[in-house]
Amino acid sequence: GGALQWHFAAMWLLVGNGVFYLAMAIATGRLARKMLPVTPASIWRDVRAALRGRLSHDDLSVYNAVQRAAYLTAIVDLVVLVLSGLTIWKSVQFPLLRELFGGYDNARIVHFWAMALLVAFFVVHVAMALLVPRSLLAMLRGR
Repeated sequence: GGALQWHFAAMWLLVGNGVFYLAMAIATGRLARKMLPVTPASIWRDVRAALRGRLSHDDLSVYNAVQRAAYLTAIVDLVVLVLSGLTIWKSVQFPLLRELFGGYDNARIVHFWAMALLVAFFVVHVAMALLVPRSLLAMLRGR
């Protein structure tokens, strides 16, 4: 039982933090300014440049298309994670969510894969930050 108590204790802190971040990012325009536009063509262009080692890191305050897509995917993933978690936790109180996920068992599967995607994002995020050490300093300074 200890792991479940930690999960329930941390979830409210993380959900509150996420809601505050998203609200502030939308209210200040930072979400649109930093994350948009992103197109499949721009993602493909930056992936090719990255694979050839030619992706520019001159201005760390500007996200490339791959970063934008990754961050937007992580935000959507977190929303799915919270909604599927609510469905698992309070299935009777949220019947509409339960139906949206195709039932309780499907909500569990979605929750698992959403968490797996978030862990993968975290691993790649840390690896990329270590490959470009200046970016780690910029993140710690909030720039």
